[in-house]
Amino acid sequence: MLAMASVASGLSLTACVQQHVSESLAEQAVLEGRRYADEVEAQSPFDTVEIDWSEAEALMEKRNRRYVAARLKHAEAIEEKPVVNQLTHEVKEAVSVSIDDVLNPGALIESLRSPAANLPKQLASLGKFKDISHQVEQSAWDQTAAAVEAEMAMRREKVKLHRLLRMGELIDAELGHLESAPPPAPDADPKLAAALKAWHGELKQERKTWLTEVRDLFDAEYHDVRFVRDRTALPTYEKAEHPDLGEWRRWCRLRRSKELVTVLQKAHADRKPAVPGTELVKDRLEQIIHPEDAGADPVRDTASLRSEVRSLIQNWREMKEAQLEAQRLEETEDSPHFENLARVGTRQTIFKLRREEIEHASVVWMMDERCWH
Repeated sequence: MLAMASVASGLSLTACVQQHVSESLAEQAVLEGRRYADEVEAQSPFDTVEIDWSEAEALMEKRNRRYVAARLKHAEAIEEKPVVNQLTHEVKEAVSVSIDDVLNPGALIESLRSPAANLPKQLASLGKFKDISHQVEQSAWDQTAAAVEAEMAMRREKVKLHRLLRMGELIDAELGHLESAPPPAPDADPKLAAALKAWHGELKQERKTWLTEVRDLFDAEYHDVRFVRDRTALPTYEKAEHPDLGEWRRWCRLRRSKELVTVLQKAHADRKPAVPGTELVKDRLEQIIHPEDAGADPVRDTASLRSEVRSLIQNWREMKEAQLEAQRLEETEDSPHFENLARVGTRQTIFKLRREEIEHASVVWMMDERCWH
């Protein structure tokens, strides 16, 4: 009897467990099913999605896998790590102190007049690390490098987004211009109709390629997308004739920060300094006190610095050249009609120039801190 009761009890327990598992599976299946249905709707397989530019950026930050991964890496690098958090801030702000304020000849001369009072103040932001072990500091530099690299990755995705927003606007505007134009006159050159058809086909293919890039950026198989410009658009620089490209706080700062943290990271690993940046300060002090013996190695590689500056100047110049030539051609147009083949060629040239302008502006956006603060 006891054996039979034990078997019955075991069977009852097994049945309860199976029922619990089935119920849990059913509940989870409902939840996941709803999520599936929501995602199908979000990807809009049959309707055109209309999104403001600001909404597009917010959506991209949620859906773009590369952006999300970089954001998580950035958060992990600085989360609940006071040393890392401070160093990450120092790379973009206080590492500049090492290069600008701490190493500023005027500031250093002032320090030399009263070194006991002034130099410690200049090193205060870095001096807090003087009692931290080399291993902890090296870990902090490693995490700082990861944080800066993650920030660059996030910025690259945002630049891709704004390039696509501008390209979509350009393609749609040109298609609208072409499709709204009156048909060629009956006595027009027979080649004109063929040229217009070919140009229309090229634009349709451009838009198809563009839509594929949009789908990849948002990780969604949209049927179609229409973006609506708002005030969040990155600058076109149309009114900027001669900006101060030497304003280092504005231009190339994030890329420079990445190279600086790499150099300082390696310097710390090789020299094991008590305070990050101490050797830089000492070398510059030596140059001021004994200028005849000046000859310290630069912090960054000269070729890298030159390449950075050339890239900025080249892309700025080519962006402005394309922009100005496109404006000149646009000003010559006084009719919506495509009256001859030359007019088709002009529109194609304007489109090509505006596309070049966007590509060069994308490089400039990556380097311009005013786009991101």
